[in-house]
Amino acid sequence: MTRTTILALATVLLPNVAFSATSFVAHATELQEAISQKQGAALAPRPAIEPLRGVVESVNQGSDTINIRSSLGLIEQLRVQDGLIFNAVRYGDKVEVSVQTIAGVKTIVSLIKE
Repeated sequence: MTRTTILALATVLLPNVAFSATSFVAHATELQEAISQKQGAALAPRPAIEPLRGVVESVNQGSDTINIRSSLGLIEQLRVQDGLIFNAVRYGDKVEVSVQTIAGVKTIVSLIKE
C-alpha cells in the first residue's frame, strides 16, 4: 500500500482524529515491515527430507540410534526422533526411512518396514 493511499484512507476513515501525517505514515510503514517479516518467517523452507532404503544393522536404544546398511554397503548411524520405532524394528529388517537433518544430526522422522 502506498503512502498516499494510506493517508487518503486515514483522512476518510478518521476525519475527527488529529494526527501528524508523517508519524502516521512512519507507523504504517513499520507495521507493513513487521507483517512482511512475519510472513517471511512463516514461509521459511523446512529442511529437506531424504529417503533411504536398507537393512537394519544394529539398534541402540541407549544412544537413540539405529545403524542402517544401504544397498551400496554403506552403514549410516541415524538418530531416532520417536522412540517407538525401537519397538518396530530388529536386526536384519528391510526398511525404508525418511531422514531429516535436525540440529546438525541425521534423524529418522518416519520408518516403513518392507
